[in-house]
Amino acid sequence: MTQEWTSEIWATIRPEEAAALHAAILAAHAQHDLERLVDLYAIAADSKEVEGDVDATCFFLTQAFVFALEAGVARAHELNRRLVAYGRAWPLE
Repeated sequence: MTQEWTSEIWATIRPEEAAALHAAILAAHAQHDLERLVDLYAIAADSKEVEGDVDATCFFLTQAFVFALEAGVARAHELNRRLVAYGRAWPLE
């Protein structure tokens, strides 16, 4: 069964879900689906944030942020604010 990933926040991701998320990210890259990549990387960031892994959180937030900028989606501002809160980016103007 294929895991359907939505933009809702996943508190924790079990190992089998992590594999499905990884596969979904690879598929979105293959399809050049930038908006989907924003959602998927944000889900990964949310999960790592719950785990308390700041470096992994910021890595995934950065990926989501870059794809949000490239796709021109408004969510880029939210992602930027989160990175700024971690001291990992400058605020967008």
